[in-house]
Amino acid sequence: FFFLMIRRPPRSTQSRSSAASDVYKRQVYYGGILSLARIYALGVIGRLNGWKRYDKDTYLEVEIADLPPGEVMQIVWNGMPVFVRRLTGEEIKEQNELPKDTLLDPAKEVVFSDAGSTKVLVCSAVCTHLGCIPIPYLGAYNGWVCICHGSVYDKFGRVRQGPALENLPMINNSIYDTTLCIEELKFPREPSVRFWA
Repeated sequence: FFFLMIRRPPRSTQSRSSAASDVYKRQVYYGGILSLARIYALGVIGRLNGWKRYDKDTYLEVEIADLPPGEVMQIVWNGMPVFVRRLTGEEIKEQNELPKDTLLDPAKEVVFSDAGSTKVLVCSAVCTHLGCIPIPYLGAYNGWVCICHGSVYDKFGRVRQGPALENLPMINNSIYDTTLCIEELKFPREPSVRFWA
């Protein structure tokens, strides 16, 4: 703290000069008040920091009524390209029957949103190898193929052939009627771990 770094003048100087003593007391007093004010302000900021539900420009609503089953739409959310794929029941069954031994990242879960008789997959449109944008409807799995280095993804965004080693990241979303709502995954009113800088 600021007031701990100020050196106390020697006793002989204190008795000779009361002005120096007053300056020292003032420095300790104001330094202590400023330090407490800083701690209090950072505590308030830290507590309020997690209370925002939506950050500006991280919430997006997209109308998907015109997206036919089996098709892919590419949008931009939060400055990042995103794939929205509407899957039919047949496509889901077909993808579930594919061999599991070709999955390079089997631990990651695939998340779908219900949209009537179809399901909607929302994932990042950035290849997990070096950041290119994969092309839909290509490859042995009719999912995506990154033409930069040859990574192959199935219709669920799961990587089947390298050099990429991770699936396309899922994007947090929900569907209300025909409106797809994309938002950053947040935990509102989460208590702060620390309140100092």
